[in-house]
Amino acid sequence: MNETLELIKSRRSVKKYKDTPVEKELIDKIVEAGTWAATGRNRQSPIILAITDKETIATLSKVNAEIMGAEGSDPFYGAPCVLVVLAD
Repeated sequence: MNETLELIKSRRSVKKYKDTPVEKELIDKIVEAGTWAATGRNRQSPIILAITDKETIATLSKVNAEIMGAEGSDPFYGAPCVLVVLAD
């Protein structure tokens, strides 16, 4: 438990990413962890899409920026992989 608490306390947000592709095995592990994470009312409904195609990420970034009212910015900060979570 102490290790988990220390990890939570030492977590940092990063808003600049390398353009190096993320290994598929790592993406799969992250998606699996998200799939097994607790859900509201135990609905177990999330579908997680890993997007690595640069054109698709650019399109999602543009749409997301428009929704946020921040046209021209990149809400994904240049990340080479974006996870889209869909849920009921």
